[in-house]
Amino acid sequence: MSDILNTIDNLPDISFIDGLTLENIQSQMLSDFVAKYQEITGKKIQLSKSDPNRIIMLGCAQLIYQGLQNIDKGGKMNFLKYAYDDYLENMGALKKVTRNPAKFAQVPVKFTLSGKREAATSIPQGTRVTAAYEVYFATIEYAEIPPGETEVTVMAECTEAGTIGNDFAAGELTTLVDPIGFISKVENTQKSTGGTEVESDQNMAERIYLAPSSYSTAGPDDAYEYWVKDSNPFIGDVKITSPTPGLVDIRFVMTDGTVPDDTTIAAVTAAVNQRGKRPLTDQVQVKRPEIEEYEIDVTYYINTSDSNAATAIQAQAETAVEDYKLWQASKVGRDINPDELIARLNDAGAKRAEVRAPAFRVIGETAKAQCTGVNIIYGGLEND
Repeated sequence: MSDILNTIDNLPDISFIDGLTLENIQSQMLSDFVAKYQEITGKKIQLSKSDPNRIIMLGCAQLIYQGLQNIDKGGKMNFLKYAYDDYLENMGALKKVTRNPAKFAQVPVKFTLSGKREAATSIPQGTRVTAAYEVYFATIEYAEIPPGETEVTVMAECTEAGTIGNDFAAGELTTLVDPIGFISKVENTQKSTGGTEVESDQNMAERIYLAPSSYSTAGPDDAYEYWVKDSNPFIGDVKITSPTPGLVDIRFVMTDGTVPDDTTIAAVTAAVNQRGKRPLTDQVQVKRPEIEEYEIDVTYYINTSDSNAATAIQAQAETAVEDYKLWQASKVGRDINPDELIARLNDAGAKRAEVRAPAFRVIGETAKAQCTGVNIIYGGLEND
């Protein structure tokens, strides 16, 4: 979870019904009934579990509590911590933030002739290619192979929005669906990327929080971060620096801790350089973070008293190491910190951990850590 989402999540809880529970309502209604009955009749009444009056009171309490829950929900939907779905979209409208729709994956496709020709060979816009006739990509513009040339590369877009078009490896899209004379071969030259589902509530809430910084092109860090995240919901941490006056350096990682590919870099560059987003005097560069490599080499032990759970703890320890790798890689400028690895192993149930690598290392503010190897050893049981 990002720092902004943590900030939102850690805001104080509020209640528009003063925290009333169903038990509170039931108790209050029974108490009020008994008191009113005595006031009117001068007699005390005992409401047993089978008393019809008690049953009626408890049934009414259910309905009243549901009404109070709707009141509480209605109030909370006006606050970023609680709003979701359509409520969140209406809240975003107040700050001119709309939910990003699903996007189509794109990939460059190379068309190759069987041999040189004296005439140009046209590649119509919308020409489709596929890997297995399940997902199709269509060229987004007209292209042609000039006379005397044998190939041309043109951008193609998945015909279905969403992540379904992502991760087709280079050379996987090799079937030409719409035949073109003299074309002997087609293939994508890079991995397909850029397809996204409809923006999640979490990502939209983060952008709503950042939205006020985008109202001015004065160049605050938050404004650039807002536009970077607006361009792609899979972007995680963003680092904005200004190494020299007038130069804005943007580095970011994806939500899974990986560095962005060329297509994502180009899309972010185009997004932040649009008129109205970038101050006239700013020169903006978007780059990948530098990579600081490290390895994990650790031995951990389990208390003898936890021997019955040893197998489960070993599985949790493996997960803890994977979680540590993601934590280390998911923030630009985060120092390589073995103490975090030890803490996570301890939380997983380990008695202690001997970390031989990594050693603590300060990395640059535009760099990110990347694990290149893992050696995790279970050292066995030890006395408590």
